[in-house]
Amino acid sequence: MQQGRITFLGTGTAFNHDGRGSQSLLVEPEVGSAFLVDAGPTTMAAITRERIDCSTIDRLFVTHLHGDHLAGWPFLLLHLVILHERRAAFDVYGPPGTQDCLEDLARLCYGDVLDRRQFEIRFHELEVARSSGLDAGPGLRLDTWPMRHHPSSIGLRVRSDGRAPRELLAVSGDTGWCEELERMAAGTSLLVLECTSVNPSVDVHICLDEVRERIGRLDAQRVVLTHLTDDVAESLAIDPVARVITAYDGMVLSLDDAV
Repeated sequence: MQQGRITFLGTGTAFNHDGRGSQSLLVEPEVGSAFLVDAGPTTMAAITRERIDCSTIDRLFVTHLHGDHLAGWPFLLLHLVILHERRAAFDVYGPPGTQDCLEDLARLCYGDVLDRRQFEIRFHELEVARSSGLDAGPGLRLDTWPMRHHPSSIGLRVRSDGRAPRELLAVSGDTGWCEELERMAAGTSLLVLECTSVNPSVDVHICLDEVRERIGRLDAQRVVLTHLTDDVAESLAIDPVARVITAYDGMVLSLDDAV
């Protein structure tokens, strides 16, 4: 993914604190087609605002089956079917239950759109377990780890075929701090890490206090915090942590940039 880029389409919590959009990342590798990691309900608004051509997106990776990470699917589908008249296949990767969840959601919102669709949706359901080297479509390999949030939660690590271990992008999705998170981060160039609050609140989410205390356990060159509130960003700005920055909606980051 050298010289690729990542656009943070939504960086907020399920409550859209401080007006932040719902979770979604657009990754544009140097080689191969663009893909999404999660598609929360505000995803298409962000894609339109950033003037992104969603017809170039060929894959969606879902970190877990919560609405703030996947409820934008019917609206992405609506754009692909109606505005772009898509013909090429579209691939979706996620935990067990992804197909039923997304198909039910799309049918509930736009059942008539399903009848007009002229492209194949290929679902690839992944075990909530540690796996490595999974085929994630042309040019991509995928590693997965179970995260501590919901029974469907998986952390994702993606890389271009043939790239060195340091040229990896890892995305935690929602999670509390756990050993699997630390293992996933090892050797990555960029870790997108959830950080829901400044101080501890619930054990299925990470707080900034934990990041400050445990950053040494994350062997990632760069850490970008998302799924956050403005309080987290302001606290980190006042008292920075080496290698760590906070994301904001619309932020574009080169996959090769140093923090």
